[in-house]
Amino acid sequence: MSLWNRIAATLGCKSELSVLERLMRMIGYLCCVAIAVFIIWTTAFGKFPAQVQYGVTLTLGLVAVYMLKPGPFSRRLGNLPDALLSLIMAGLVIFSGVYYLLNYEAIAAFREGLPNSLDLICYGVGLLVVLEGARRTEGLVLLFVVLAALGYLLFGEYLPGVLNHREFWFTEILEISYSYQGIYGIALGAVVDVVYVFVILGVALRLTGAGDFFNYIAMRLTRGRRSGPAQCAIIASALFGSVNGSAPANVSATGVLTIPMMKRTGFRGEFAGAVESTASCVGQIMPPVMGVGAFIMSEITGIPYANIMLAALIPAFLFIFSLVISVALEAAKNNLQPIEEEEDLGMTRERMAQGLTLLFGFGSLIVLLFSGFAPTFCGLVSTFVVLICANLFAATRMSLEKIINFFVDGGRDGLSVMVSCAAIGIIIAAVSTTGLGIKINQIIVALGQQNLLLALFLSAICSILLGMGLPTAASYLMVVFVAGPAMMKLGVELLQTHLFVFYYAVLSAITPPVALAVFAAAAIAKVSPVKLAGNALRLSIVAFFIPMVWVYHPEINLQNLTAANVFPTFGYALCLLIATIGVAAGHIGYLKTRLLIPERLLIVVSGGMILASSWTVILTGTSIILALLCMNILRSRRVLQTA
Repeated sequence: MSLWNRIAATLGCKSELSVLERLMRMIGYLCCVAIAVFIIWTTAFGKFPAQVQYGVTLTLGLVAVYMLKPGPFSRRLGNLPDALLSLIMAGLVIFSGVYYLLNYEAIAAFREGLPNSLDLICYGVGLLVVLEGARRTEGLVLLFVVLAALGYLLFGEYLPGVLNHREFWFTEILEISYSYQGIYGIALGAVVDVVYVFVILGVALRLTGAGDFFNYIAMRLTRGRRSGPAQCAIIASALFGSVNGSAPANVSATGVLTIPMMKRTGFRGEFAGAVESTASCVGQIMPPVMGVGAFIMSEITGIPYANIMLAALIPAFLFIFSLVISVALEAAKNNLQPIEEEEDLGMTRERMAQGLTLLFGFGSLIVLLFSGFAPTFCGLVSTFVVLICANLFAATRMSLEKIINFFVDGGRDGLSVMVSCAAIGIIIAAVSTTGLGIKINQIIVALGQQNLLLALFLSAICSILLGMGLPTAASYLMVVFVAGPAMMKLGVELLQTHLFVFYYAVLSAITPPVALAVFAAAAIAKVSPVKLAGNALRLSIVAFFIPMVWVYHPEINLQNLTAANVFPTFGYALCLLIATIGVAAGHIGYLKTRLLIPERLLIVVSGGMILASSWTVILTGTSIILALLCMNILRSRRVLQTA
């Protein structure tokens, strides 16, 4: 087979495809390669001005989307009309992108607010191709939200009350949307400047096999336990999801292994899928990478990365701990037995090479981050360390096909989040230019002056609703500019505010009605998404309350620790740990024996008392939980003695 044929086969350009389809795929893959090379080169040797950096990446990305993603006519009219439409849209992408790149200086200097006819054509065409690109990558949900934002810009002057805003001309809306306020704004900038480097790092870990070592660690730690496959799913998904950045993608990557394992053990399909989908959310909030969220947060707030990672440590541990306890209690409740070993878990040469590659790759990332280097530089160096280490060992050495896939996937894996963030820029522009964000903030602040908990509850709902159906980074960026300022006006610190919004944006992946991680898990488990969503919400009950905890008790974020407050901080953390055990036992309905309904209600309510600011209430709730747990243990012993 010739080199060209090998490359074509590697890229999926199968012989049964038409010549036009193969050509389109090759163009799309070449654009992906160009994105990866462009990001690596500019990160290593210096970036271009923001308009050039973002414009080049978005143009290449949109062309790749139109070449690789099916259009609206693929099912109804066949491949040829759809291919022709995609080629036309790609041509429009090139026109708008190139025109903007050639004229951005003149527009900024002379024509901002006074666009000429060609400028308006560029803005209109650019807006159109971004909207269709968002539909092809993220579906109709995001498209409808963006169209609602554009509709609000156009017709909001006719709305009553707080929703009313000044009149915007159609030409003004086009300019706002296709500018640094909209498409080329902070959301797209975060992806191009930060996220893409870590997407490329994730590809390097996957193709070298270093990412597979996560699964191996999880299986070694959990083998021989009756809840072992479920614990394996939690650990593997948390580790892999930390660098993945998308809960649905994480479910698809690890769930094909873990969900069937859990079902073979005896877990119900809807419970197994719920464990996988909630565990995939854990990875997004787990240090050190936090699905790239920590780096975006640092970029926006100016807070050092080390502070953000430290702040996320206890909350992430509590979330993981609640899942671990829940699946262990579920296994004991149903008297499940460990499955026989189906795989050799010995340390082979390949696994040793994978482990060393992962160790040096992640080690270099952490060392450089804590040394104060920029996150993107750290991610790039870590990528090179992974590639170099992997190719030192015969077992993990990359073939030509894997090298090609590295550059293709390095660009392709970030297309979804890049195009969705470009579209989200339009929403951010609509919220900021109309003053809607300020009005929402005023409503939340007004509620918060009467009842802080009610205001936090409203902010949480806002974060979940706006974050639905989007990758973690995209949902966080969209939500933080709406709900964030209001929380800070209520006295919540900057770091706690951003973490609050980020956590609920992450949890939107398992919150109905969209719940993309749930649908991904349901497809693998072959069960009803509705039943699976109910189990996922039940398993993540602790996670939904954790952000409320650090608003009332910011000490759990481990900032400003002193000798005077170290013991109260860790004392409160211990109370949280006990409350987590109690709430897990309450919603599972089992500890050593089955819990009665009144006991379950009492133990969950006592867990909620941990939110109180009074130590008397906190200790009362903790004592009730401990008393109920002790009573249940004694009752189980009496049952055993009787038996």
